[in-house]
Amino acid sequence: MIRRYFLLAIAAALLLHIGYLYYKVGWGVARDAWEAPSILFGRPTEIRKGHHLGNLRFAERLQRLSYRKVVGKPSTAGTFSEEPAKIRIFPRDNGIEKPSHDSGPVNIVVRDGRVVSLVSSAGVQLDSIHLEPEEIGRIMGPKMESRRPVALSAISPFLQNAVIASEDARFYSHIGIDVLAIGRALFTNLRERRFAQGGSTITQQLAKNFFLSPKKTLWRKLREAELALILELRYSKKQILEMYLNKIYFGQEGSRGIYGIEEAAGFYFSKQAKDISLEEAALLAGIIRSPNRHSLLRDPTVAKERRNAVLARMRQLEMIREDEFHRASNAPVRTRPRSRAPVHQASYFVDYIQRISVEELGSEKLYRTGYRYYTTLDPTHQAAAQEAVTRGLGEIEKTALPAGEPLQAALVAVDPATGAMTAMVGGRDYGQTQFNRATDAKRQPGSAFKPLVLLAALSLSTQGKGDKTLSTIVSGEPVSIPTPEGVWTPSNFERKTYGKITIRKTIEDSVNTATVRLANDVGLKEVLKTARAVGITSLLSPVPSMALGSFEVTPVELAYAYMTIASGGIRFDPFPLFSVTTADGDILTAKKVHRERALDPRAAYLTGYAMEGVLERGTAKSAKTLGIYFSASGKTGTTDGNRDSWFVGYTPDVVCAVWVGYDSGADTGLTGARGALHIWARFLRALYPQSGPPALTRPEGVETAVIDPESGYLATTSCPQALREAYLTGTAPKETCPQHPVNPVVDTLRKGMRSVGDFFRNLFK
Repeated sequence: MIRRYFLLAIAAALLLHIGYLYYKVGWGVARDAWEAPSILFGRPTEIRKGHHLGNLRFAERLQRLSYRKVVGKPSTAGTFSEEPAKIRIFPRDNGIEKPSHDSGPVNIVVRDGRVVSLVSSAGVQLDSIHLEPEEIGRIMGPKMESRRPVALSAISPFLQNAVIASEDARFYSHIGIDVLAIGRALFTNLRERRFAQGGSTITQQLAKNFFLSPKKTLWRKLREAELALILELRYSKKQILEMYLNKIYFGQEGSRGIYGIEEAAGFYFSKQAKDISLEEAALLAGIIRSPNRHSLLRDPTVAKERRNAVLARMRQLEMIREDEFHRASNAPVRTRPRSRAPVHQASYFVDYIQRISVEELGSEKLYRTGYRYYTTLDPTHQAAAQEAVTRGLGEIEKTALPAGEPLQAALVAVDPATGAMTAMVGGRDYGQTQFNRATDAKRQPGSAFKPLVLLAALSLSTQGKGDKTLSTIVSGEPVSIPTPEGVWTPSNFERKTYGKITIRKTIEDSVNTATVRLANDVGLKEVLKTARAVGITSLLSPVPSMALGSFEVTPVELAYAYMTIASGGIRFDPFPLFSVTTADGDILTAKKVHRERALDPRAAYLTGYAMEGVLERGTAKSAKTLGIYFSASGKTGTTDGNRDSWFVGYTPDVVCAVWVGYDSGADTGLTGARGALHIWARFLRALYPQSGPPALTRPEGVETAVIDPESGYLATTSCPQALREAYLTGTAPKETCPQHPVNPVVDTLRKGMRSVGDFFRNLFK
């Protein structure tokens, strides 16, 4: 009787243990399935009246978003039709905000490529519509795995058979463990006195990947076998094979692991798993045991040997015919690695999003819950930024001084209307270095800081505390300033000397001596106050060298500082993320951009108007030869020893800051114009392929006058040059240029010629 109860107790304990394992296996598999990748989306594309559809890359965006062209009126979301001068589109939900119109098609009336009007299906005039956001990246797993699960039916039969032949020939006949394989492995291990062979089935490998550490111990092998049996009890063979193929490791793409057959097919062959050929299937199966050692990209000879071994095994198992074996085994090893996808183009930005999200969501939740991150990144801007950095650096480094290290660059683009960060590049190659120079590299801005000195002067004028205008004369002569460290004597670029010049010329030609005098006149504390107002948060001190950008900032800081000017005086905090939701759409966190009035819009406009001259006549006039055919505002920056090359510039649509230099701070030999300007110009040119941006909007309280650019007085007919300058209302000069007095005879003759010209123009209108 006791023996009977003892056996019953053992049986009950065994059943409980099996039941526990059955539950644990099911929970673990379900949890892993629940660990879908978190997906990051870019910002919705806004289409407004006045936008040029060519500049927006409208057709390309529709194609990337898989919009389907139909005949007649679109009746379902995700469709569109085209007529002469009209596009009808039925937008999908953009996932961030409710549409400003009833769900239905919208008529986009177009003239010469520009949007003339937007009309809803109910006949309501709309200010704008939005296309849904595009995917820009995925996050999955603590090691940043790249994985895209697919059903077994979406995996080529060649792939399925190749993996079975390579890893577990008796997969469909065993119960989770293969006694013959275990015996063979045990004999080999005893002979070599080490774990030389594993003998694990596909089911055992799956159990190990789900539940166990990779450490090779006898206890782990026993647990592996036990869990494999439970997996076989709970799931069908096809389910087990599908899980295995979606979980297996296939090597590295930079810092990201390639997991799953779909991702591997895309990475190595730019194909989907369903389209993989026999020889490609054998190549993939051949690297499973050691993906990095047998890499298809690193050593094609070794990869071919492994491939042919798999093909021979498939022929032996009668999975393929003799002719198929000979054709595939004689084929050369051909890989077609995919070009970098948006997830890799935006890798620095994706890292940045993770960093700012971890405090609210926790690091685990970043990748284990299939979250949806709705970011501000614009895929078109990001692609243009990446191309500009890659190709721009390739050109620039031909003229840069070598330093035994790669020349680096960072680029940040922001939208001055919303504060949205639309593009970010933190270095020339994320695969080589993940250090994000856009957010973390603090470098001296040099002359790129000078517009803040001008802004401080003009801000005082708007407050009635100063009288500086863009045509105010300052001295560009040598200057010496006593400091606690001794007398400081700044010099101009290439030791150039100046006399009396206008404040505009001080900015356009980046005159150090005149800028320092202006800063001292305005007050260094006032300059520091202005820098804080526009968003500079790094360490600053009211010392004379601050005016020339001696304190370090990041590209993000400088981009947002210039954006405060470009926005008409509205300061935005860095804004890269709208919201995070669950896969079902429940909002986990929603971000509201912080914005506040920081500057008088008149001071902001006048500063930007002055910086237009930097590209027209000043240190960045070479922008014209680089394809910048439209008006833009910006400033070059170069630091001592050419350690840093900067250009920060903007249009009403976008602000872009570019830094170029060596990580070590070595001499690049590059000025801002010879370095960063080339990348900036490439980026801006890509954003305006069809038509230039709108002009800066002049606010109320600003007037213009035609002046002599040398004297700063109203131009006469005798002045060799004339410039339309902008002023606070009531501050334009009242006197004419004393350097070029009017000759009455010549003046009368010119007026007569103008009158004749006006007569004929009116006659032939």
